[in-house]
Amino acid sequence: MKPPTIFKIAVEALITMSLIALLGLLTALTYALLSFLGAEPTDQSLLTSQTETPEVTVKNLTAPNPVLPDATVALPSAKAAPKLKAMVKEVKTEIIAEVATKPLTKMTVQELRPLAKERKIPNWRKLKKKELIFYLTA
Repeated sequence: MKPPTIFKIAVEALITMSLIALLGLLTALTYALLSFLGAEPTDQSLLTSQTETPEVTVKNLTAPNPVLPDATVALPSAKAAPKLKAMVKEVKTEIIAEVATKPLTKMTVQELRPLAKERKIPNWRKLKKKELIFYLTA
């Protein structure tokens, strides 16, 4: 096998350095664009127009308590709306399944297989105890 010539090595190095420089330039342009888009507006902008409109930003917006007109007063023929009360229901929680209190290593194969079935482990019927424990802890 013939060793590469110095010209070929120089060309490959030049191409590699050019690609690295282009990637660096692309990264710098991306950061510049992101910082430009994320910056707050200033008095001087890149696109100046004949008529400049001031930009106003609202930092804290608070609204007073609104006073809504009463519908029954505005319309005499309207029926009075029933008053609604917020009802909170207490939900009773039921325990559907008991949580395994024993560690997996002390459980039998007959106790481990239903857990493997619930977790949809493939071939759970044919697995040995060590394999069941491995899949259940993974």
